[in-house]
Amino acid sequence: MKGDVTTMKRSKKLTSLIMAALLMLSVTACGEGASGSSEAGKDSSSENVSSSSVSASDDLFDENGRYKEPVTITYSKVMYPGAKFPADQSPEQNYINDFLKERYNIEMKLAWSAEGSEYNNKLSINIASGELCDLMFVDKYITFRQMAENDLLADLTEIYPKYRGATLELVDNSFENRNIEAVTVEGKQLAVPGSNLGYGQNLLWLRKDWLDALDLEVPKTLDEIAAVLEAFVNEDPDGNGQNDTVGLVVQATTPVSGYSNNYGLESVFNAFDVFPTQWLTDDEGKVYYGSTDPKMKDALTLLADWYQRGLIDKQFPTRIGSGETEALWTSGTAGAKFGPWWAVANEALTNTPDIEYVAVAGPVNSKGEFNYMTGAPTGSVSVVSKECEHPEAAIIALAANNEVVRGTYDKNDEIACKYGEQSQELRVSGAVDDAGGRSLNVLGALTFDYFDVVPKLSACVKDNIENGSYTEYPGMTDYDKSQCIAAKRFADGDKDEASFWAYWTRYVGGNVTEEGNPVYPAYYFETESSTTLKAALDKLEDEMYLQIIVGEKPVDYFDEFVSQWKALGGDTLTEEVQAIVDQG
Repeated sequence: MKGDVTTMKRSKKLTSLIMAALLMLSVTACGEGASGSSEAGKDSSSENVSSSSVSASDDLFDENGRYKEPVTITYSKVMYPGAKFPADQSPEQNYINDFLKERYNIEMKLAWSAEGSEYNNKLSINIASGELCDLMFVDKYITFRQMAENDLLADLTEIYPKYRGATLELVDNSFENRNIEAVTVEGKQLAVPGSNLGYGQNLLWLRKDWLDALDLEVPKTLDEIAAVLEAFVNEDPDGNGQNDTVGLVVQATTPVSGYSNNYGLESVFNAFDVFPTQWLTDDEGKVYYGSTDPKMKDALTLLADWYQRGLIDKQFPTRIGSGETEALWTSGTAGAKFGPWWAVANEALTNTPDIEYVAVAGPVNSKGEFNYMTGAPTGSVSVVSKECEHPEAAIIALAANNEVVRGTYDKNDEIACKYGEQSQELRVSGAVDDAGGRSLNVLGALTFDYFDVVPKLSACVKDNIENGSYTEYPGMTDYDKSQCIAAKRFADGDKDEASFWAYWTRYVGGNVTEEGNPVYPAYYFETESSTTLKAALDKLEDEMYLQIIVGEKPVDYFDEFVSQWKALGGDTLTEEVQAIVDQG
């Protein structure tokens, strides 16, 4: 699915210091009970959610919320190349499944697994043959729709709210149920939606130390940004006496790709009230593709001018090798880029340890508004076979698994606490890496994040840095708490890789994410013809951006692009999206 939570590109380079802090928080919480708070927090408002999402009043369960009789759930799982496992753990025999057996009397049986694209191939074969396991991971929206249309899926409309538990309820509420709407077909909820983080819009990242050196104000408008870029290029902001600095860094391979595009140009188009790569509806409910909006020409005219003036890296079209674009930023050579809250790279700490950044909710449009596109509320989903005898057990397993791994279980639940400690200990010890952790996890590639966790956590980080304490929010994980500790460590002068990441992303970037005007596309996912048409259409579009911006084609070439796009299949996709939107 478009907008998979894995494309959020979280830092994978957490040091032993931050992991040790995470473990400390987890272990401490287990001894505190439901009202405990972390040492760094104050007046905790965090609600420890229950690891039990069942009621003793249900005939199936005993007074402890455990099945009276054993229940078996078969499932499929995505595996990850090179995954590292502890010696006594495997994708099927592991602490997660042990927890589900002990706590709920649910026996999890791994029916099959596969890596990458092979998983989707095998799933397609299983669907065609009718050999479906009880619980399946699905990462393509069109596959989910096909399964729904062929009546292969259990109706979870009543089951899911009853058994999802407090954590997933908080997650769903944070999306205002937009994630549930995405998996609801003809009034029936037919999947458990994974969740994508919200607030991943592209911000303007600038070298604050360069602004200070040149006595420049933080820019907001397109004209102000252009003036800053010109100064960065021509006025020796690094003070080395050489003409060796770059203004705006742009990714040649994907100059415009949609939501959360590091080194992309989407924000410039948004300032002209156009939203490339997105499906939108006009005032009459007619679907159109944002990249064909005639107002695109205004933005392209500006970008071509910026490139001609040298405000955009003149060499960006040739920087197509691995890491070439990123190197401009991490080496300290460039002064500006567009990217989400997470866009500051850790490598900059090594190369330029005294670097300072500022994140700006800009550029603003003619009305002074910062427009930004929003991503899909859900990426991957889990579905339950219509033939599953106990669909509620599949929901319980997903919910409880998530709570233990993320540390949001009820701290009064001794069994959950025991396995929660084990989860953190495995990671801290290095016995399991990130890929191995996902491969052990029943959820596989499925993640459950709060839509608004970025501004929530960033506010806590800010409080801890500026006031020495923070108030926890409901569902705050041990990892989130560790970010508060790490960012403050950086602010106090202890600069390591983990603290660098936490400070610049959570404190600086995350605290401007709530500024602006979100625009929700009419449709986020694939259509029936996407797999055969989209590659050629995307190539045509990417070439159009490059050709016009660097001056190989005039701006009026945009009109020819629109005609070609429609003829090559764009009209077909538009019709398909219109039909889906009309169906609600």
